[in-house]
Amino acid sequence: MYTNIYVDEPIEKIHDDWDFLNDKVIKKLQGFMPIGDNVYGIRQVSHTKRDEIGNAKLAMELVKERKNFEIGPKGIVQVPRIPYVAHITCAGTPHHTQFVFGYWHINDKDEVIIPVPGVNGDPDHIIIVMGRPTGEETDRAAWYCEECTSLLHMSEYVTGREGFRGFWRWELAAVREYNDDMRLRTCWNCGHVNPLAYSGFMSTDTPEMREARKQW
Repeated sequence: MYTNIYVDEPIEKIHDDWDFLNDKVIKKLQGFMPIGDNVYGIRQVSHTKRDEIGNAKLAMELVKERKNFEIGPKGIVQVPRIPYVAHITCAGTPHHTQFVFGYWHINDKDEVIIPVPGVNGDPDHIIIVMGRPTGEETDRAAWYCEECTSLLHMSEYVTGREGFRGFWRWELAAVREYNDDMRLRTCWNCGHVNPLAYSGFMSTDTPEMREARKQW
């Protein structure tokens, strides 16, 4: 893609920054970080079962038994995560990962997810790469009824204009807005009361949100 890459420091000094599974780099990319034309994120699979959530004391903790879902023409479908195989979540597709974020994420850029198994006892990781939003391109947090898939509520952040600096503040505010209003959680179509939402960052969990995290 690029015929020439220039750096302003000796390669020996910065080569570890190009190793995405280096502990130093992982700490920088636990959320999302814009680098050049893309946005990167790395998640460590720190648990085998959902009951262990919170024990690793990481900003974000993935569970090996988690499932990944998308909403499309056939409704809610489970999507596979195959080691070393890139899965593409197309722009505009609502997607949710169990126990990681308590809403359906919708972004205006394609998202590539690559599961990387650990070796020699190291934990598994997933690498996330997506195009950097520009202009009026957005991220959305949406909630759909778990019984009938009716849209309950949606919050929008214009990432292309506002940048990722405010992304997590917006995300947490959207989660709290949804949780604070029972009317938003109650399906207008079938009457089902849906579970609480939760942020991608576990440190923001209330006891009730932590229980919701272990449910969905």
